[in-house]
Amino acid sequence: MALNNLSKKKKSKFYNNMLLAGGSIFTGIAIGIFAAVFFPFLNFEINLFVLIGGVLFFFISFFIHILLHETGHLIFGLLTGYTFVSFRIGTLTIIKEKGKLKRKRFHLPGTGGQCLMSPPDYSTDHFPFVLYNLGGVFINLLFSVIPLILTLTIEGLSLPVLSLCLLFAGSALLTALTNGIPMKIGGMPNDGYNLLSILKEEENKKAFFIQLKVNALMTEGSRLKDIPLENIQLKGNPQFSNLLAISVYLLEYNWYLDNLKLGIAKQKLDAFLPHLENLPLFYRNELNCERLFLVLSEQPQNPNLIQEIYDEDLQQFIKKTPYLPSKKRLMMAYEGFYCMNYQKAIDYYEELKKTAPMYPVRGEAEMELMLGEWIKSKLV
Repeated sequence: MALNNLSKKKKSKFYNNMLLAGGSIFTGIAIGIFAAVFFPFLNFEINLFVLIGGVLFFFISFFIHILLHETGHLIFGLLTGYTFVSFRIGTLTIIKEKGKLKRKRFHLPGTGGQCLMSPPDYSTDHFPFVLYNLGGVFINLLFSVIPLILTLTIEGLSLPVLSLCLLFAGSALLTALTNGIPMKIGGMPNDGYNLLSILKEEENKKAFFIQLKVNALMTEGSRLKDIPLENIQLKGNPQFSNLLAISVYLLEYNWYLDNLKLGIAKQKLDAFLPHLENLPLFYRNELNCERLFLVLSEQPQNPNLIQEIYDEDLQQFIKKTPYLPSKKRLMMAYEGFYCMNYQKAIDYYEELKKTAPMYPVRGEAEMELMLGEWIKSKLV
């Protein structure tokens, strides 16, 4: 099992690296062909300094296009009836809470940014989702065309300016392709893949709506326990190969957690176990964190199971997600229930109280504070 897991992780990392390298090579070739066709008079030597500078500018442009991509979701969301909830670049997150914009800190491994909005009312007949999902791709394509038009219409551009325009266009095109062509990157679906999934099945559309609506309500301060359970449930048999549906199943798990119904919460979590190895790494880590928390809460003297779940990979994941209040809550339980170190548990409790106010989803942060208080009461 361990060797199989390691093999899957190596393959996933290999495929991700190959995708990035392939995309970059393709973009470089496209830029080269474009320059050769439209600017055959170019003839210059490329030294190491120019090459490094070009690569650096390409990746800076890539970051800019992530910002533009998320802005595209925002623009096309607003045009189709969505309302602003949060906008994140790196760890900087801007949220709308009680009509005011506030700054928070958050980071999701594997993502450079994210724009989340509150959807219009759900209807099986008419619910806009195409433009919201493809808005980022449209903006990236627009900014890949604009520099090319400039290079073709403005005479006398210097070679450095021309090169920067082509690199900027190339990184825009790469961003558009990696988000628009339906695919999974590191097991996580991109915008194109999500759109294709929603078009294929009505329940996927409902799952998409539930995710955005619940996030909007919780960002405003609503707790999951205050949302009727039937509002976050999907019809039919569970589909553990469908990431849109899985996100909703996790909301249901958290609903029971917010109500301190740990037994039922465990049942919901256990349903994932046969499918765990087929899920993207981020989901596996999140699920294992919650598995560990429930084991610590109910079977703290089961060292074999605790050590099996709390392996080196999970420890690294927890270290890489310091902005998540749930990880402070988890480590508080680990130190208090398993290591029997009351002081360290309280230290994590204090960290939880510092992390929660900066977390963008207020309802979730308040749930984590409640769970921290619950753990603290069990340690006294």
